[in-house]
Amino acid sequence: MNIKQTLAVAAVLLAGTALVALIVRTDTSTSGNTAGEYEEHADAEEAYPRGPHGGRLLRDGDFAVEVTIFERGAPPQFRVYLYDRDQPLPPSSATLSIELRRLGGRVDTFRFSPEGDYLLGSGVVEEPHSFDATVVAEHNGATSRWAYASYEGRVLLPAAAAAESGIVVERAGPATLRTTLRVNGRIVPNEDRLTHVIPRYPGIVKEARKRLGDPVEKGEVLAVVQSNESLQPYTVSALISGTVIKKHVTPGEFAGEGEDIYVVADLTTVWVDLDIYRQDFDKLRVGQEVQLDAGEGLPPARGTIAYISPFGAENTQTMLARVVLPNPTGQWRPGLFVSGEVVIAEATVPLAVRAAALQKLRDWDVVFVRDGDLYEAQPVDLGRRDANWVEVLAGLSPGQEYVTGNSFILKADIGKSGASHDH
Repeated sequence: MNIKQTLAVAAVLLAGTALVALIVRTDTSTSGNTAGEYEEHADAEEAYPRGPHGGRLLRDGDFAVEVTIFERGAPPQFRVYLYDRDQPLPPSSATLSIELRRLGGRVDTFRFSPEGDYLLGSGVVEEPHSFDATVVAEHNGATSRWAYASYEGRVLLPAAAAAESGIVVERAGPATLRTTLRVNGRIVPNEDRLTHVIPRYPGIVKEARKRLGDPVEKGEVLAVVQSNESLQPYTVSALISGTVIKKHVTPGEFAGEGEDIYVVADLTTVWVDLDIYRQDFDKLRVGQEVQLDAGEGLPPARGTIAYISPFGAENTQTMLARVVLPNPTGQWRPGLFVSGEVVIAEATVPLAVRAAALQKLRDWDVVFVRDGDLYEAQPVDLGRRDANWVEVLAGLSPGQEYVTGNSFILKADIGKSGASHDH
């Protein structure tokens, strides 16, 4: 993070209202009876009338309704109590509906039916309990209508402040999850493109024209040897183009029969030999993708497993898996150690978020969704995951915008201002 971003973050975290206006009318748990059965969330900025069950009391003349959210040992549900002149009414004396308008334009509608001494809502009041509510009741031929706001985990952050704070937003959508196996190995020459240069006749080496590491062309003279039988000199040439990776001779030395004096390798491709522990043998297949990393100074590379040895190594109890890696610039040098990740399984999921986007709020896994300048902590149910992506089973919609970078700033503001309720 640069100085400019750091100052912006500090302003958001410390100054608060200079860059960001927090909407913190936040619900907290209260109990309206001695047993503490009902949980309705209190407004942190402004008080509102409460009924006998600890809920929000809405009046229209002598008629009133008390809206509670019951969530003790059950999914949250609306329970609404009716009153006339502060005296309880039977739930069958009125019809009621509640409409919740949430961030992003989603609308949840609840119908009610009598249950015991209250009206019971038709569905679950999903978290977060952050919405603009409209309550409509019909009683004795008259219609009463109320509207109120109940927000939690919501932050108002203007676009300029979000940019200064490094907030990054993406749209939720499908992703491919990859299960990987961590492996280690080393770079070696491609032995299918390697030759041992052996003189045709034994004799004294008169010239050794190439040094270790020199490039050579096919047919280029590498050495001159004086035959031990005819005493005539003859040339020894390269059979392939490549690089001298071994040199076993100097002028004046005797080159024996069958002895190589040079080893030339074409290093435009190399082998990456990976050591696989025995408990992982059955996880590997030819054709699996491998991400390779040789450490500082080399960019990562991708390849596929081209060969799996049918034998194990007795001294290490490992098996060899080989990647044939293009090396046109020669930067992958034989002898270097590498690490890698083998993709042993892939699964495409319809909806996923970046792992870095997830935050913990209360006992929820949340992502921060955005609607214009508003951001809100959205609880999500999670499924499978890999190092980069996490499957979302519920709580988010495809195409919905969510924060992937610096969401901790939003969480810090919520925690500082008490903008999330405790149950």
